[in-house]
Amino acid sequence: MMAKFLKKILVLGLLLLISFYVLAYMVDTGLRQSRHESLATWNDLYNSKINADLLIMGSSRAAFHISPQILDTTLSLNSYNLGLSAWHFDMQYARFKMYLQHNRKPKYIILNVDVYGFSKRADVVDAEQFLPYIQDTILQKTIRGHKGEFDIYQQTIPLLKYKNQQKIAFEGIFTFFNLNSLYDTTTKYKGYRGNDYTWNQDFERFKKRFPKGAKYTFSKELKQQFYEYLAFCKKENIKVFLVYAPEYYEVQTYYKNKQELINLCEEATIKHKCYFLDYSKNPICYNQQYFYNSQHLNKKGAELFSGVLAKNIKNTLK
Repeated sequence: MMAKFLKKILVLGLLLLISFYVLAYMVDTGLRQSRHESLATWNDLYNSKINADLLIMGSSRAAFHISPQILDTTLSLNSYNLGLSAWHFDMQYARFKMYLQHNRKPKYIILNVDVYGFSKRADVVDAEQFLPYIQDTILQKTIRGHKGEFDIYQQTIPLLKYKNQQKIAFEGIFTFFNLNSLYDTTTKYKGYRGNDYTWNQDFERFKKRFPKGAKYTFSKELKQQFYEYLAFCKKENIKVFLVYAPEYYEVQTYYKNKQELINLCEEATIKHKCYFLDYSKNPICYNQQYFYNSQHLNKKGAELFSGVLAKNIKNTLK
């Protein structure tokens, strides 16, 4: 009797385990086709749907500032925005590597550079965007050591990575069954989203937090990755435009390491034959109506800047 009972328990346990693996497969497969705001660009990348002539890279100041539609119109190219909010150069570089595994190399790259972009993040921000792809070895290596990294249990036990992400897991199931219209939430066009916001209180909070200014430490590891990235692009004949996008003029005196970034970019133009376009003194910087905080242009400002940038690149390429 006991043997028969244990056999039933074993069979039941095996069926449950298989069910969990099947369900995990359905969730992952569905999310890899999703147009969810956090996943659409990653899915375009992994599904080899980008294959751009021109890539836009950087943080949120790339993602929200540079319109592929305007660049395409002016430059007669196919561009795509791979800007990644809140992440610094290490993840931007990792995303570029992942892009090359699934898409053809670009002819041109716009890399927006920031004073904080060469410091290391401490945590995994916006983790939901990575969930369908946590088996990617480049991704695993990049987030290793960050607070909130995906551990071995999340990587191997089915559905465990969705423990606190039930909403997005349900989206994966619905999308798996082609009910994706219920979750088509992306407002991005080729990775870009303009933010139609007005000026908020972020800058006031920043000044209170850093009354004497902010200095961001440049990581030796990230600087080395930057040089490696530029050397690769030079070798592959990919023209790189380093861009310092407009910032509201009052915030710029608070950045104590801005000159270090300028020096880094100017040295790169000599050593790696790239271009550096600095818009920190552009007239846009002095008009608050183009910003929603000191670091970010609103949609009106972003599209004005995109037009200026596109024309400057066109003239440079001539």
